[in-house]
Amino acid sequence: MASETGQPYLKYALFCKETEEEPGGQLVLKDLVDLVRLPPPATESDPGQPVLAEVDLNLVFCIGGASPGPHYLLVAIKAPGIPLEPPPPQQIDWEEGILFQRWIKVFRIPVQREGNHVAAILLDGMPLGEASFLVQFHEDAAPQV
Repeated sequence: MASETGQPYLKYALFCKETEEEPGGQLVLKDLVDLVRLPPPATESDPGQPVLAEVDLNLVFCIGGASPGPHYLLVAIKAPGIPLEPPPPQQIDWEEGILFQRWIKVFRIPVQREGNHVAAILLDGMPLGEASFLVQFHEDAAPQV
């Protein structure tokens, strides 16, 4: 997928539990995640303790089409509940001749409520796309470890 406008674009972005890089640069994604089921909260949510659980996931994404030189990469998690503070942008250098770059970022994502949990990916302040997973509370769900 090439950008016809010469602008950076997001080739892919998804959540998984594990990643592995094989010889030759082959990236293996294990246990893709689009739904997380958690046991229902034992009591009504406590405003003093809004986090009900934490989910450890890898966000794997690839950006193409950026111009050579310094850029700022920001990955911000948006989730139902109290807004999460975004991290500071990461400065990256895009070298001449690079068609695309991929990243694997490890997150411990706090769960405050059911709903869509989204990783927004921005380059130089421009939104490129998102990855998301849905959190549901379910009686038969196993607790997260």
